[in-house]
Amino acid sequence: LMLGQAALESGWGAREIRGGDGTPSHNLFGIKAGPGWNGKVVQVLTTEYQDGVPRKVMQPFRAYDSYQESFADYARLISQSQRYQEVMTAPSPEAAALQLQDAGYATDPDYASKLISIMTYFRDPPA
Repeated sequence: LMLGQAALESGWGAREIRGGDGTPSHNLFGIKAGPGWNGKVVQVLTTEYQDGVPRKVMQPFRAYDSYQESFADYARLISQSQRYQEVMTAPSPEAAALQLQDAGYATDPDYASKLISIMTYFRDPPA
């Protein structure tokens, strides 16, 4: 699940979130910087779905000093946030992907199916 999300959110590493000066954010999971975030922030033009319609909007995203910090923050977010409790208790990675979508991790209505497709690729890579 974690590797699948990093691949999906970063476009397999090709679309890393960067600051206005091109500095990498090390944010592999597309985690937004909400009001409770006290760390670094980068403003990014991103696609958000509103009523099923994709729209480009500027959003604040968390920025880290390393990929290790990104992984640690993601793990903390998913494991400690009440919002994602069902993800932690899901009976399978696929069910966890569906729970992520249900909890509102992303606004893309196809988020879970895209994530499941990537997880399937990791589990059963093409020959």
